[in-house]
Amino acid sequence: MLSRPHISELSPMYNARWSDGDDDNYTIIPSGYRLPASINPIHQNWIDLAGYQNLLLQYYMKHVLPIQFSHADRSIDAIIWNLIHSSDAAREAVYLLADLYRRGTQGGSLGHSALGDLDVYGHIQKVIEPVTEGDALASLCMVSCCLFSGSQGQWQAFLDGACRFCLAFLKRNPPSLVSALISCTDSMRFIIKTSIWFDVLASATLIRRPMFEVLRLLHDPSGTAFIDGRPELSMMGVMGCETRNIIALAEIVDLAYWKEDVERTGSLSVPELVKRGQRIETMLKTTNDNNNPHPADAEKSRLQHLTSAVFRASALVYLHSVISGNHPQCPEIMGYVAETVKCLKRAENVSTASCVVHSMVFNMCVCGCLTDVPEFRDYFLKLLQEQQMKTAGNCALVCDLMRRVWTSREAGIPVDWRVVMRDVLLV
Repeated sequence: MLSRPHISELSPMYNARWSDGDDDNYTIIPSGYRLPASINPIHQNWIDLAGYQNLLLQYYMKHVLPIQFSHADRSIDAIIWNLIHSSDAAREAVYLLADLYRRGTQGGSLGHSALGDLDVYGHIQKVIEPVTEGDALASLCMVSCCLFSGSQGQWQAFLDGACRFCLAFLKRNPPSLVSALISCTDSMRFIIKTSIWFDVLASATLIRRPMFEVLRLLHDPSGTAFIDGRPELSMMGVMGCETRNIIALAEIVDLAYWKEDVERTGSLSVPELVKRGQRIETMLKTTNDNNNPHPADAEKSRLQHLTSAVFRASALVYLHSVISGNHPQCPEIMGYVAETVKCLKRAENVSTASCVVHSMVFNMCVCGCLTDVPEFRDYFLKLLQEQQMKTAGNCALVCDLMRRVWTSREAGIPVDWRVVMRDVLLV
């Protein structure tokens, strides 16, 4: 029997009641625990939560989870539901995330809630070193809390803890990442993939090597398309991006770190830099796009592939900034910024296009920082500002970062966009 979740330790703000217009969409579980009807209740030991916690959990499952993991199919509901009920830390993290999101989207001031004034934040800090899958989910939810709060809080400590948990699991389950992902539970696979995604993007802003160096094991240098051939190995159903594109971004991050390191010692070999860059570019230009998805999955598939196309084009912008430097007039940078804008405009015709923008904040920031074209600058600002009005997050912060880079460059003081973004998680 699972233990009863914490009740008394949460701050008084959780006592607030709020209405939800779709109250009839919930099913009464025999114990009295109210559960969204779309979830298949497969766990029998339901917990009779206090009323305000029940409201927060309902709000999370209905409103926050679809935004937090917008490209995942709805099988994610049961995975998250069971993880929440396996860990006190996971439940408290979900309560906090739901309340932050609700206050942000209903209060008009989005994405700038202070985490420091929340009593529960201190209680969840113990999951910086997770010991269970539920604790790892709590760490990832705390990363999302920091994102929804404008990148405030100790997101790096929570993320690194989740990554260490996953790497320890992979070390205990040899012989390879491929076999571990295929054989592990759905929940562990989800945690690993989500941690990989966050780690790669965070490493780009921190200018460090990704923690998941084992990610390279999913790439076949011969070009044989096996990495996305099995759903267990694909990032498409979790983050809407082809696995090879995630691997390529990790390689770009590693290349940027290598370049900076050898430049410090005066031992940079430009031919070696170009050679490595060309290898990554070849990887990005090879796709596994499925142009004939099942009719029932057509809309979701199109959304995922549009997201992947934006990711691929913007990753090429990032790659050529590493190879050629942060020069907006570089022909390759100009061309791939234009291609990114073209891909984003194609996504405007999709009914759920905001999911593309929501998951491509980092990519738009890179392209925005590396363009001097007024039309493109205005377009990136418009998309980010519209997204900020729809959901809590750090889009307003990204707009400020881009403007700082533009102002500095126009004043004749070029600035490395990665330095401006350092220590800010953009996902």
